[in-house]
Amino acid sequence: MALEDPGASILVGIGNMGVDPADLENEIDSVITEVQTNLISETEYQKLQNQMENDFVTSNNTVAGIAESLANYEMYFGDANLINTELERYRAVTREDLKRVANQYFNKNQRITIYWLPKPKQP
Repeated sequence: MALEDPGASILVGIGNMGVDPADLENEIDSVITEVQTNLISETEYQKLQNQMENDFVTSNNTVAGIAESLANYEMYFGDANLINTELERYRAVTREDLKRVANQYFNKNQRITIYWLPKPKQP
């Protein structure tokens, strides 16, 4: 979640009918462990870069979007001009940075797991 100070990161998994939530959680854990252990592929890294750039451009393709971004940069960081350097900040993130941050923040002892399950079928 994008906040002024470090905040929450939320991972959501929605399983198909009949999938044990613990199995789904184990699969999510295996993906996290993979990122903590190995660098993501260059292809995955480029996809992330493209997604971030697309999200940034899309959010700023209207006057209202630009105004909101300028207001946010000024309010949270005291510098509306950051809108002009935001993409460079994203592009500066390396695959090594992603691995380091995954190891720093995605630890099993620093999370809460919630299983939000449907009610059993009523007779």
